[in-house]
Amino acid sequence: MDRGYIYLNKKSFLHNLEVLKNLSRKELCLVVKANAYGHGLEWAVKNAKESGIKWFAVASVDEGIQVKKVYEESRVLLLAEPSKSQLENIKENDIDLTVYNESFIDTLIETGDEYSVHLKIDTGMHRLGCPPEKFYDLYKKIVDSDLNLLGICTHFPMADTDETETKKSIELFEKTISDIDSTNMLLHVDNSASTLYKLDNSLICKSWDCCIRCSNTAVENENELIPTMEIKTRISNLQVRKKGEAVSYGKAQRLSRDSIIATAPIGYGDGYPWNSFPDGKVIVNNQFCNLIGRVTMDQILFDVTDANVQIDDEVTVLGNSMDGKLNISVSDIAQWNKTIEWEILTNMSKRLERVEVE
Repeated sequence: MDRGYIYLNKKSFLHNLEVLKNLSRKELCLVVKANAYGHGLEWAVKNAKESGIKWFAVASVDEGIQVKKVYEESRVLLLAEPSKSQLENIKENDIDLTVYNESFIDTLIETGDEYSVHLKIDTGMHRLGCPPEKFYDLYKKIVDSDLNLLGICTHFPMADTDETETKKSIELFEKTISDIDSTNMLLHVDNSASTLYKLDNSLICKSWDCCIRCSNTAVENENELIPTMEIKTRISNLQVRKKGEAVSYGKAQRLSRDSIIATAPIGYGDGYPWNSFPDGKVIVNNQFCNLIGRVTMDQILFDVTDANVQIDDEVTVLGNSMDGKLNISVSDIAQWNKTIEWEILTNMSKRLERVEVE
């Protein structure tokens, strides 16, 4: 081990996909944007294919092309309208489009090509999507053209915190499409947390973020899911420092005692967040060790005074201790940094090699 590894547990990943399938008879769409939430897009798509997943969602055309290279027969949905300059790439790679602006829909129609589109309705997120009152006019424009209207979709703003608001979004969605024949369309409205609520039986496609339980959410069913990612590095240096001294940039914390300080080769250049100090910790030899100075681009420093350690001992940054009694979760790291789990995951850089384990 040089800098560190992201260990990806294939067995846990496949288990989680089966849990999701058992939650609902609806077809699953795996969201693999942002390098599959840090897990590695190629790895996620390859294993999801093995599990029978056919639909994938992405945030960019380049991501869609990567999915197609791994799984040519897959269906790929681009989650936002792209620039017009990307239309040729979209056509060549048979990528489905999410649409919601009349001007962009007109552009697609003017090409004369048969793009597959999914019309998005804004049911409360107020980020992307057509207003409900404009839905029918856009729907008619699409079905009266050469475009292939394959689905209708929306997105929930509070699925991880408020079931009542999520139900209201579903009701607005259903009301908005009630005057059309959606029998042969994909109706996909879920993001990850709302899938676990088991809210609705009329929808036929559900989306799930590729992170598949690297974090804690507000729904009870999540305890059936197993974390798929661990991050480990090693002790690369040991030093003895005197009481009153300080380490790392800014000398932000004075030592309260004579201390043994370890260094590990992982930092914010690898995606380990800068604000993890002063609350952050790592696990070494089945003991928590507190960060003792600011995170640097390539290194972290932590106090191992009370641990029996040596150079090259394994350091757990994310995951379980060797005896299984201690754990550092994505939620823990997010809390130290006053952010969300998704930001932690998507910031994990390619400098950390991804390694599959069973």
